[in-house]
Order: sequence, then C-alpha cells, then structure tokens
Amino acid sequence: MGCLPLPLFLLLGCGIGYLVGERAGAVWGAGIGLVIGAALTLVLFRAMRRANR
Repeated sequence: MGCLPLPLFLLLGCGIGYLVGERAGAVWGAGIGLVIGAALTLVLFRAMRRANR
C-alpha cells in the first residue's frame, strides 16, 4: 500500500504526457510522475512512522 503512489503517478504522468507531446511527452511525463510518486511515498512512510510512535 505504501508504494501505491509510484505506479499511479507514473501511469498518470505517462498518459498526460502522451496526450500533450506524443512519445517524447510520454517519457517526460512518466519521469515526472515517477519523481512525484517517490516523493509522495516518502511523505506517506514518514506519516506512518510518526503514527506508530
């Protein structure tokens, strides 16, 4: 469950990027989506660790 933002934002970014700029946009969108997903995963993990204290 903690890794769920990664594939969601990766696929969402890829789809939006493809709509905007074809293949190159899909690659850029997937990369941006991956970075956003990783950041949100870190935020989620930190929140879960604080809740368990």
